[in-house]
Amino acid sequence: MRIKVLGASGSDVPGYHLSSFLLNNKILFDAGGITGSLSFRNQQKIEHIFITHAHLDHIRDIPFLADNLIVSGKGKSIKIYSIKEVLEDIKKHLLNHRLWPDFTVIPDVQNSILKLEMIQEESPILIDGYKITAYRMNHTVPSVGYLVEKDGQAFFYTGDTGPLKNSWKKLLDKKLNALIIEVSLPDKMKELAIKTGHLTAELLFEDLKFFKYKPEKIFITHIKPFYRKQIEKELKKFPDYRIKILQGVEIIKF
Repeated sequence: MRIKVLGASGSDVPGYHLSSFLLNNKILFDAGGITGSLSFRNQQKIEHIFITHAHLDHIRDIPFLADNLIVSGKGKSIKIYSIKEVLEDIKKHLLNHRLWPDFTVIPDVQNSILKLEMIQEESPILIDGYKITAYRMNHTVPSVGYLVEKDGQAFFYTGDTGPLKNSWKKLLDKKLNALIIEVSLPDKMKELAIKTGHLTAELLFEDLKFFKYKPEKIFITHIKPFYRKQIEKELKKFPDYRIKILQGVEIIKF
């Protein structure tokens, strides 16, 4: 598997891009930082987008990607997958002909640039040989993470989440080559993290106790850049894990 990190920041500030992870050039997980990170040619290769939740930093570039595709005249459609509540929010609050044209009906329903595909939690779907399964996360709005499996390899991407004891119990027997998971705030802000559905380093490693097998590598995403140095120090308290903080615009291979 080859994942290109288009963005992994918890805030939109110069030098950082918002959450977007591109698997083998065609399958995207979240869409916060597509158009500023990918050439137009590579934008045209995207075929599937899996959205964790409808907060703006995870869906912001869907409208701009659709606009780029339609002006190119390529007539390409992209499928956007998520649970029912997330798709409803995207349709109602983003692609609503007010904030942005509704590209789910442009140029017409049959040939629309964007097609919304509802998936069920814990019911895997197959795309290009990848088995992709959504699991409920702990956030302030309906949110899922995705388990991706192929040829004995597996990774899990959380999107935004707070502590996850119940969900991890469903995954405890999985051997993960990679866990891509958020740590948004420092430990001193633990109460705020729990209230807003996020993790600190301490909260993350409390959750990891529920895993039967340690993830081979843990990739940290969604750090608030203002607290980056503090979070880096706190993550170093857990040397038994192979941890990498994602910078954005890098490649994950396994």
